[in-house]
Amino acid sequence: MTRILIVDSNGPGMPALAPGFAAVLQALSPQITCSFCAPYLGQALPEGAFDGVVFTGSAVIWGVDAPEGGVLREIWRQVTCWKVPIWGSCNGMQLAAFMLGGQCAASPHGDELGMAEAISLTDIGRGHPMMQGRASQFRAPTVHRDEVQHLPSGACLLARNAHSEVQAFAYETADISFWGTQYHPEFSQADVAAWLASSGKSMPETEERDGQGDLSVATRTLELQNWLAHVTSRHRTTGAK
Repeated sequence: MTRILIVDSNGPGMPALAPGFAAVLQALSPQITCSFCAPYLGQALPEGAFDGVVFTGSAVIWGVDAPEGGVLREIWRQVTCWKVPIWGSCNGMQLAAFMLGGQCAASPHGDELGMAEAISLTDIGRGHPMMQGRASQFRAPTVHRDEVQHLPSGACLLARNAHSEVQAFAYETADISFWGTQYHPEFSQADVAAWLASSGKSMPETEERDGQGDLSVATRTLELQNWLAHVTSRHRTTGAK
């Protein structure tokens, strides 16, 4: 079995994101077992050893560098000591960028809600295993205000669009293996609509529906499929931690 810890980065009074993320991962690979941790709800890391860690997105009103984010940053410090692959979606990617030496802030273009349009792979992205199977340009579900504005030194920019220069990046050293996206490969269009509705907002009109084109499960989750293969490969190479 492959053991994944999912760090739910939502706060009190917000819907839990970890169970939905786990459902997607387990649909992609039945050999996965998931455990959860919600730092903003006072939950500490669970006991046991894990082969990979996921940091979800978040609807908290503060950025990853704010004082209120200290509890989440401490979880990052702890799990990076395990030297296992880490995935981050949206706020999870911003957290990684900040903790690795980059900078994050609210996008000068405002919120990107519903769909991230015309995401383009960089030259490095076209050859990176995280983006294997991706078209050179695609669209993906997204909900975000903040973004990565300066990548940490040594990071590889994999995808961008007109709204956010950093839509996906990877960072690899002997101690840290991080892959992440600003968009949400774990979200369906219905998930985004529900997220927006919980904040009193509506899904922008789009011609594409779940199950079609870039929104089909097989295409929408490509980065997560590739990350799971990366986790499994590391697990087989190093043995269980």
